Amino acid sequence: MQPKKGVVFYDDEFFGNPQYDDENCYVSRTARITGKVQLEDNVIVCPHVSIRADEGSPFKICKGTNIQDSVIIHGLYGEYVEDEHGEKYSVLIGSHCTIAHRATVHGPTKIGKKTFVGFHTIIHNSIVGRNCYIGHGAIVENVTIKDERFVRSGMVVDCQTIADSLPMVNEHQKGFNKAVVDKNKHLVKIYQERRRHHNIER
Repeated sequence: MQPKKGVVFYDDEFFGNPQYDDENCYVSRTARITGKVQLEDNVIVCPHVSIRADEGSPFKICKGTNIQDSVIIHGLYGEYVEDEHGEKYSVLIGSHCTIAHRATVHGPTKIGKKTFVGFHTIIHNSIVGRNCYIGHGAIVENVTIKDERFVRSGMVVDCQTIADSLPMVNEHQKGFNKAVVDKNKHLVKIYQERRRHHNIER
């Protein structure tokens, strides 16, 4: 995957290049991506998002994930999570996730695939499993959450005992995330067509 062409990133010489295929992703022209950030196919980065891999680095956002309006993603220097191959990342967000409006994801953090992160939620220095549902305004900090767990809206999960006692998600919650992901994958295509039709530069 090559760095995005046709865009000047003034921080490149210090932090490295964002990497994504502009034909298979959509990044809003009001979003800001700094440093070594890899976006896989069908990722959408919505208006006013800040993805800042300047201190903690690199970041990886896997295929089909939607990063909604005004989300902030940042990380701590020298602290990492690992993928299944042992590769180190400051922030790693799995495939087909939703990071909803105004959420903050602060590394070192790993979020497993098909997980929903609600509006205004904060996740910091944590590992969140697959198929989880994190409700709106929740705070998740310094914990590991197992696969298929539910964090209710407004809940604070800041010790491992609380994380280990979380209930399972239900099929409605899994289905809700899938619907959001599918809709946003469709929006990638619509935005791409609009950009091509109107010859809008990023």
